[in-house]
Amino acid sequence: MSEKMHLLKHAIVVAVSSNYVSKVVGLASLSLASIVIDETIGLIKRYFWQNYVTELEVSNSDKCYHWLLQWISKYNEHLLHFSVTTVCRNTESGHATSKFDYEPSSGEHMFKYKGHTIRVKRDRSSMISSEYGSRPYETLNLSTWGRNRQVLNEILEEGWCSAFHKIYSIDFPSARLYAMSVMELGTTLMVPSYDTWHNFGEPRIPRSLSSVILDEGVIENILKDIHDFVDDQSWYLERGIPYRRGYLLYGPPGCGKTSMIMALAGEIKYNLCVLSLNDSKMSDDQLVQLMGEVPSKSFVLLEDIDAMFANRDGKTVIEGSTKVTLSGLLNALDGVVSSECRILFMTTNYVDRLDSALIRSGRVDYKQYIGTCSDHQLSQMFIRFRPEGTIDDKSRFVKDVRKYSKPVVPSHLQEFFLLHRHKELNYVFEHINDLWQNVQDIQLTE
Repeated sequence: MSEKMHLLKHAIVVAVSSNYVSKVVGLASLSLASIVIDETIGLIKRYFWQNYVTELEVSNSDKCYHWLLQWISKYNEHLLHFSVTTVCRNTESGHATSKFDYEPSSGEHMFKYKGHTIRVKRDRSSMISSEYGSRPYETLNLSTWGRNRQVLNEILEEGWCSAFHKIYSIDFPSARLYAMSVMELGTTLMVPSYDTWHNFGEPRIPRSLSSVILDEGVIENILKDIHDFVDDQSWYLERGIPYRRGYLLYGPPGCGKTSMIMALAGEIKYNLCVLSLNDSKMSDDQLVQLMGEVPSKSFVLLEDIDAMFANRDGKTVIEGSTKVTLSGLLNALDGVVSSECRILFMTTNYVDRLDSALIRSGRVDYKQYIGTCSDHQLSQMFIRFRPEGTIDDKSRFVKDVRKYSKPVVPSHLQEFFLLHRHKELNYVFEHINDLWQNVQDIQLTE
């Protein structure tokens, strides 16, 4: 009996084991088949994607990124998923207004463009970190079936034109030509972005030198000095002199220092890199890196540099800061890693507050006082804002202003002309005293 039981037990074990093995083999076969099918499908997709799909990737570090997002949301009515940004503005009458800017949300979208199906994928998958902070990294992928690179180029151009139409209210197709001219001839402002330079907004329409009225010869002499510097690069290199130039503009606020720098940048087609040391995140290392990576053909502007000198012991530049030092600033301006082919402008209202090491020869090569209005400036600004006036009117205006024996700041004079722009000339002469209303005493420093 025991032998029969043993045989029966053995038969049951074999049967169960055989069933188990068959299931395992079956499952393994299905898994293997699934893997093969998935790999085959993946290979087919990659083959067609590489050979029959055109794809464009744009990162949010490129200026056309937001242009494309706005264009896609504006000109494609079938999109259903958006993100929104509220933009508040003040009108000329002083009233606050707000509007909503829509953009495609993160994820995938589809739209039609000139008979082509365009797939859009917006990815917000990562962050870029550095010792100066973190910023989001986004990419926008546009893809279409077939070898249609021209289609994606047309989308870029339309997004570009749409952006400039929004900014300058220029109708198509002239918007594209205007955009190209502004991009080529405009003044590009750049600001620090962590440890590198980043475009700030759209290129500015170049400001005419004739719109900045200073004392006789001031602009002309500085412009000539800049042209001489630009043309003498080989002279610097042959003698082993760092190819850099520094300018210090000093004088009361509102006298046209920054306006002149903007006009000079537009005149010689240079970028303008605006650097502020009042940023609490700024450090010596960041300064050195930024000054070492200044784009060629650029002005670097340090405005109101006197405000950076809370302490004069050489230990710190910014009040309350422990990261930016005077020695670090000096090293950034003309250290071994500082960039070449660079023109530095510093402005100050109080030149006596600056450390002598900062404005010594080699760091500052040209100093220019920009002061209150001379008779020449008074007469030229009168002609500019009141062209209907006669020569006698111009002379009378200068004499009437000088009767008060008070200095006139160009920005106040411009505001005076704007305030009375619709008044008769006689009214202007009768209200010249308005020039000094609500104006504090002006400190004159030379």
